[in-house]
Amino acid sequence: MIYDTLENLELYKGLDKNLDTAIRYILTHELADLPTGRTDIDGDQVYVLVSEPEPRSEEQADFELHKNYIDLQIDLAGSELFQAALGETQVTKPYDAAADCCLVKAAPSSVGTLCEGRFVLFWTMEPHKPALRAAAPGKLKKAVFKIRDKNA
Repeated sequence: MIYDTLENLELYKGLDKNLDTAIRYILTHELADLPTGRTDIDGDQVYVLVSEPEPRSEEQADFELHKNYIDLQIDLAGSELFQAALGETQVTKPYDAAADCCLVKAAPSSVGTLCEGRFVLFWTMEPHKPALRAAAPGKLKKAVFKIRDKNA
């Protein structure tokens, strides 16, 4: 996991060529203008999903993990909590290849707040629980950049 401010995003260039594509896009586009749904950046290699999820309680969500895509998440409006997990997991929903997602139970090892001006990046196979209810109520709008992992 990488958790930082958007002003530092460019520092992470060079880790992965598809991540570099996403970073260039983020730095050169007005993300608030993105339409809801999917916007292709480089076909299935890099794209962004914009949604307005209803924030959930920690108990309402399992951790998710992806085999093929790295998630780079940015809140466009509102704020949310997220969790990441290290260590053992227990599958609650088997891997769905079409959705590139598996749900698991795990003990959270880190918690953070995502809001405007910040980003979090979850690597493939890294359990994470996004869109958790933050202390400040309000509408949440987020962009999730799906970045094809070069090792997938």
